[in-house]
Amino acid sequence: MRLEFSWLAVALCVILQQDLCQDSVQAASILGIFSYHFSSHNLVVRPLARALVKRGHNVTLITPVGMPSDIEGVRHIRVPKLNQRVQEMIECDQMMDFFGSKWIAGWLAVTMLYNMSLDILSDEGVQRMLKDKSERFDLVMLEPSALEALYGIVEFYNATLMGFSGGNVNWSTEEVAGNFAPSINDPISSLGYSRGNSLLSKIYNWVHITEEKLLTHLIVRPSQLHIFKKFFGYSEQTFYYMRKRYSVILVNNHFSMGRVRSNVPNIIEVGGLHLTEPPEPCDAKLQRFMDDAEHGVIYFSMGQEILVQFLPEDMQQNLMKSLVQFKQRVVWKTELYSMPNKADNIYVIEQPPQRAVLAHPNTRLFITNGGLLSVMEAVYSGVPILGLPVFFDQFINLRNVNLRGMAEVLDANEMSLEMLTSTIRELLENPKYTLKARKMSQSFRDRPMSPLDTAVWWTEYALRNGDASHMRLKTEDVPLYYQWDWLILLAARFGIVFGSVIYLFYKVFQKTRAGPRPLQDREAAFQHLILLAPRWQAQ
Repeated sequence: MRLEFSWLAVALCVILQQDLCQDSVQAASILGIFSYHFSSHNLVVRPLARALVKRGHNVTLITPVGMPSDIEGVRHIRVPKLNQRVQEMIECDQMMDFFGSKWIAGWLAVTMLYNMSLDILSDEGVQRMLKDKSERFDLVMLEPSALEALYGIVEFYNATLMGFSGGNVNWSTEEVAGNFAPSINDPISSLGYSRGNSLLSKIYNWVHITEEKLLTHLIVRPSQLHIFKKFFGYSEQTFYYMRKRYSVILVNNHFSMGRVRSNVPNIIEVGGLHLTEPPEPCDAKLQRFMDDAEHGVIYFSMGQEILVQFLPEDMQQNLMKSLVQFKQRVVWKTELYSMPNKADNIYVIEQPPQRAVLAHPNTRLFITNGGLLSVMEAVYSGVPILGLPVFFDQFINLRNVNLRGMAEVLDANEMSLEMLTSTIRELLENPKYTLKARKMSQSFRDRPMSPLDTAVWWTEYALRNGDASHMRLKTEDVPLYYQWDWLILLAARFGIVFGSVIYLFYKVFQKTRAGPRPLQDREAAFQHLILLAPRWQAQ
């Protein structure tokens, strides 16, 4: 009897071992390239890198200096020149606001993106890696952005290509994922993008995104192809083939954030990845300030990239004058400790532990510029939002939660004191905002797996399967009007221009032909007078 049980135990172990082997993957060499010097992007990358190292993988990251900070077990290759590109990106966005032209802004953006690709591929550390004959990588993780020259690294190592987007999904990400459906089109830039739901707004947005596609095809991609050929010598066909090599694309997004998408299977939502790490706690002084807030706390922060001293003076004064009118205490993130007219109910701090502040039960309202991670943390904690968007994706982030009923959004450039005060009062006193925020929080948290476990599982899925073409839409399966919509607009625009030029030439030709006739008429009249002259003399 014992022998039978022993054999049963052995058989059970064998079965369990087979199941475990199916879900596991051998230690692999993984290369991640993350070019943006934004703290938000690196907060998302860091937990995934740590988890992959813990799973036994060899992880190498190519990043700007200091972002992310050194991770134990990870080999870091720092590219110093990338650190200055974020400032260029902000200046580019400001130029977009100034010029108001997507075509001029596109020319500025292509220079920045060209420089970023060049910075990475010409860096000494990256070049040493490429020249090391013993170096190999099983998987290369890229941001599915405009830095397409980096596809050459994937081809160089014959590695699996995986996408990892720390920001919002846009039509460009959908395109490399194989999804051409216009219902999920979001712009790369929100400058000039309509936020209305009318038919006219949808047509306007279709034009907006089509212009972005033209900019990408005519300006951005050719410049990246030039770098691709220069550094690797691969053909143009290889370049375009690589765009279809994405196996899995992890996106820092979740449907509960207010934007339901028509995702193809290879787009995996892992929004909240950074929330899997333990939050930094409040210090004793801040904790006491919030604990003793009888009427609650208002938290004000414009994110990590915006310094309060650079905000318009009238905006700062309006915020200060408005917030002192309320009985709630205020936690104010600023680098200015000697703020003028600071009231006793305002706690000034340079680097607040934002997640801990938002998670505090007394926090009633979050005033923010609307960075993706900040909005995500507010949703996670169920805190209503007053949005003051400034640039990049902040307008879209705030619009999404506004449509879900947990936020109000004001134009920071046209915000009056009365408008600001009445909006804050509405958010604090109307319970519908808190109820909506808590409902969104519940939806955001309710998942079968944590965002980190989901990201790790799909990363190893890409390693196990390599070619994941079975998860992509094939071009021949997509209706033609999904792929040719931008061609229709291009033809219409060039048709109007060409027709206008033809019409102009026609008018000029008509005028040219009509010009000699008066002269001919004058000559004929003169000759007629000469003929009549003898008769007048005879008379």
